[in-house]
Amino acid sequence: MSKLDLTRIREILVDEQIALAADMQNEEDKLQQQSQENPDLSDLADKRLHQEMVVSRLSLMNQRLTQVRAALKRLDEGRYGTCARCGNEINPERLKAIPYTTLCVSCQERFERANR
Repeated sequence: MSKLDLTRIREILVDEQIALAADMQNEEDKLQQQSQENPDLSDLADKRLHQEMVVSRLSLMNQRLTQVRAALKRLDEGRYGTCARCGNEINPERLKAIPYTTLCVSCQERFERANR
């Protein structure tokens, strides 16, 4: 990984981890606060829709947090930057753009084609 500053990548991943954890806590607090409110009947549908959207966002944030933590683990283990599928080096530019990725571009494209 000569073209990739692993120290900087670690900083980016740690910052992302902290931001995601804070955002998730904020969303959970909002959800908790809303569950304690007593809306009138006309507001119930809006409240339910909003809760579903928050739960969906929380799920996506949790998935991203899992990916970030896995990337930090790969960094610690010296496996960062290696494609989980083919074992080749992941392009440093791809890692700079998506520091938690596990697949090289070719394997990602194959994965996406197979899952259409």
